[in-house]
Amino acid sequence: MLKSSPYDVRVSRNTIIKEESGAFSGIIWYEYTFATSQTLAESKKYKRFLHQSSKNMTLKNCPIVYRVIVRPPTKRIKHWTGEIYLDTNQKLSATGRSNYVQALSDKSLRELTIS
Repeated sequence: MLKSSPYDVRVSRNTIIKEESGAFSGIIWYEYTFATSQTLAESKKYKRFLHQSSKNMTLKNCPIVYRVIVRPPTKRIKHWTGEIYLDTNQKLSATGRSNYVQALSDKSLRELTIS
């Protein structure tokens, strides 16, 4: 899926993780983060915004990454769905994100075509 996209040159930042919203909710998704030259550039802008140095930043330690969310078929939606967006590599809810990161996530959000 990602190999045939513009995200083919990337550094994995975590393994694929299965998430669930609650024991009885039945809502399941898979999550993965990775870094690219674009996330490195956005990370440098983010560090400038925070008035922090980005001198030794690399793809392996940049704070901004692409987050991929993939959801399996459900009773209502009969196919896999997914999205990709820029985010921090920390697991934060929308309320835990800074306004800067939230705006970046909103601006970069893309639906993934899964076949």
